[in-house]
Amino acid sequence: MNLFYNRRRLAPTAQRLVRRGRVLELPLYYLLRTSDLAREGLENGGSYRFADHIYRGLPSGRNLFGCWLDARLLAMPMVRSFRNRYLTASSELTAFLRLRSGTELDILSVPSGIPRELVDAAERFRGAGGSLAKVRFHVLDLDLEVLSEAGRVAGERGIDLHLHHGDAFDVSVYGGQFDYITCTGFGEFLDDRQLLELLSLFHDLLRSDGMLFTSVMRRRRFSDYLLRLADLQVHYRCRAELETCAAKAGFQSPQTWIDEPGIQGFLRARK
Repeated sequence: MNLFYNRRRLAPTAQRLVRRGRVLELPLYYLLRTSDLAREGLENGGSYRFADHIYRGLPSGRNLFGCWLDARLLAMPMVRSFRNRYLTASSELTAFLRLRSGTELDILSVPSGIPRELVDAAERFRGAGGSLAKVRFHVLDLDLEVLSEAGRVAGERGIDLHLHHGDAFDVSVYGGQFDYITCTGFGEFLDDRQLLELLSLFHDLLRSDGMLFTSVMRRRRFSDYLLRLADLQVHYRCRAELETCAAKAGFQSPQTWIDEPGIQGFLRARK
């Protein structure tokens, strides 16, 4: 199955808005396009560049108004919550590196996009005196352009990545087992059957006592509107639903929590 959602996708154009009878949204559509964040979301909804723009948190646009609008969008609760996903993933991985310090470890980000959570955690752990000599970092993505950019970004910060190219549902592309898997912003686009299949695959790929970190999204009216404007169809779930799915996949004592804006939820679970 080809289910990666960080690839570029067709976005709603002005013509499509007209065909759908959403003429009143055209002014908003054109205003949003002056923001680099909004334009990337509208043109290539769910792309790795869209996510990375939020993770970096640096406003930019086509003109002064576009930059101003970009800053306002980055400050929105739904966007701050999106960034919380990356910050929480980085914090969780840092804690795991400290817990398992000095042991042989294989860490995987899938689908990776630009794996800033992985790179930041490695850099923070190393900066605190930890050794990465026995740690191997892996990224898997369907997009070769993404993998190339991921390797470049990590290399600039002195982090070596093992690059895996392929579909997240294809067990043959992983090439081994792992001690930690981080997977955020992907399960939200899968139905219940697909999510269970993915988590079951992760359970099989993890070594004994391995850890999974993943995310879930809760529905909020305005954030849902913007996602639909970008033609992104999200499967919203509550914490209990994610816990149940992880337990069915074989994970032990799954723990979940929600971020402050109440949009992003997170799950930590052991094999």
